[in-house]
Amino acid sequence: MRLKYIITAVLMAGMTTSCSDFLEQDNKSSVAADGFYQTKNGFESLTNSMYASLRNIYDTSPLTLTAGTDLFGDGKSSGVAMNYYHHTATEGNVLTLYTNLFKTIQLANSVIAYGEETEESSLRKQYIDEARFIRAWAYFMTVQHFGPVALSQEMYKSAQMNFERTSLKDLYDFIISEFEYLQGSSSLKDTDNEGRANKRAARFFLAKTYLTRGWLNGQGYESQEENIAQGTDFQNAAKYAVATINGEKPSLSIEDAFDINNEQNGEIFWAVQFSSASMENPGSDGSYQQAQFGSYLGGAEMPNTKAIDGNESPFFRLMNMYTKGDGRLEQTFMLELHGTSTGKGGIQYFDYYNSPKSPILAYYVPAWATDADIEAWKADDPDNQKANTIITKTTFDNTGIGPSTQVHATWRERRSMDVGVPCIKKFDDYTANSIANRSSSCSTHDVVLSRLGEAYLIAAEAYILQGNKAEAAKMINTLRQRPGTIKTGFEQEMKVTDSEMDIDFLLDERAREMAGEYVRWTDLKRTHKLVEYVTKYNEDGVSESDMKGDDGKYKILRPLPQDALDKNQTKVEQNPGY
Repeated sequence: MRLKYIITAVLMAGMTTSCSDFLEQDNKSSVAADGFYQTKNGFESLTNSMYASLRNIYDTSPLTLTAGTDLFGDGKSSGVAMNYYHHTATEGNVLTLYTNLFKTIQLANSVIAYGEETEESSLRKQYIDEARFIRAWAYFMTVQHFGPVALSQEMYKSAQMNFERTSLKDLYDFIISEFEYLQGSSSLKDTDNEGRANKRAARFFLAKTYLTRGWLNGQGYESQEENIAQGTDFQNAAKYAVATINGEKPSLSIEDAFDINNEQNGEIFWAVQFSSASMENPGSDGSYQQAQFGSYLGGAEMPNTKAIDGNESPFFRLMNMYTKGDGRLEQTFMLELHGTSTGKGGIQYFDYYNSPKSPILAYYVPAWATDADIEAWKADDPDNQKANTIITKTTFDNTGIGPSTQVHATWRERRSMDVGVPCIKKFDDYTANSIANRSSSCSTHDVVLSRLGEAYLIAAEAYILQGNKAEAAKMINTLRQRPGTIKTGFEQEMKVTDSEMDIDFLLDERAREMAGEYVRWTDLKRTHKLVEYVTKYNEDGVSESDMKGDDGKYKILRPLPQDALDKNQTKVEQNPGY
């Protein structure tokens, strides 16, 4: 086991916290850390701490993962700097993500290091390979958002203040080599439904890493980054995505795949686990995802609603992407808001699940709906729930109304209103404990990071980039066969053709399938569409000049946190645009 006790060259997370601080927090015994983690129980405890560290990325607002795209923008919290690319290197959300990713990397390095000395057990090698998976995933996340960072494979017991950036090529080579090994590891399980690293998830991320590197070809504004693409990257991306799929067709609807009571299912390869039993404070240690997308639904005066932070509300563009035959709209968004009024205690959001025959306060009409469709919806009322429902049309102009004001308003105006536009519902935790602990981070819903639906989309993208549109169309058509996606009578309309297969279609399909799943910013960045899509489609008016820094370069990465640069004793150049 190699341990570093001296301060050497590292640009870690810009933090003075050393690895020993994390280890001492995990060691509840009176045994010295080295001795404790060399025991079977101690080593297992350390591995569990590594997994627990993943929650820190998602139990506070992960705004860095979502802000500044073509799908979401200001809600009630108007003027969010990251939505407009007005943020700087001192942005707290950026520092939080950067720091938490490197904390996870440090803990993974600790598991790997102690794994060389801990007492032998049937799980020792498995835990080492799980740590290698977590480390490779964390580095993949980091390079997508921050570009070249320091590659560290050591466990450090003291704060590290000097670390030079590793080249983008070397970082991707490392990540790919790790996932290459892990997808065939004899120590990892083939699959796992309880949040542990596994070979199928490794294969998934191997495909996605190849796909991402293939786009780093020095073209367009990617000329700001190192040209590291290799000629076989897209071929390998398709190969491993297909191997991940392994002939399996989606068998669950989006609604069922994400249901809080059905989290261990075949759609999901790997997810960050949130369990109320393991939370010190169930009101604040949970996932933030259910609270992030949609209109504000009120505060403590609305105890049967979920807390929405108001930072990210859906653009009309996203709502308009779904056609009449696409059932993913109704499965992704809460179009029927239960309740009796928008006054105190009147909104009953969770009645949709727990009292489904209760009154419907507002109906957010799909963008495709005609007046005849609306009348048909109102007529289908066997339990007399819709007598007093406020009908609010999904329109870009002011022909729709805000349910809280019942006056005409544009979609942009409604995004900042209470209950103005629908919320994403697929991440909802409607259990009694979550409702009782009402807060923005009280959800025990797992955060899904790797699933079957995206594997199909990765394969389709890789085929498009190889010019094999026929195979890409097959992937999309098979994906759309998942239960609930194609409504009865729309089978032909929902079938795609080879001629439709291009990157713009692929990005639209990723939006429809994966809305809110923390991938949109990296999707646009990867496909060289970030500047084009944000300046063209962002409904809050982000301009090309907003996306350029004083150096004349585009902000296609997040800034390195100023705190990290200040504490680093090696001079490191800031990312372009900042």
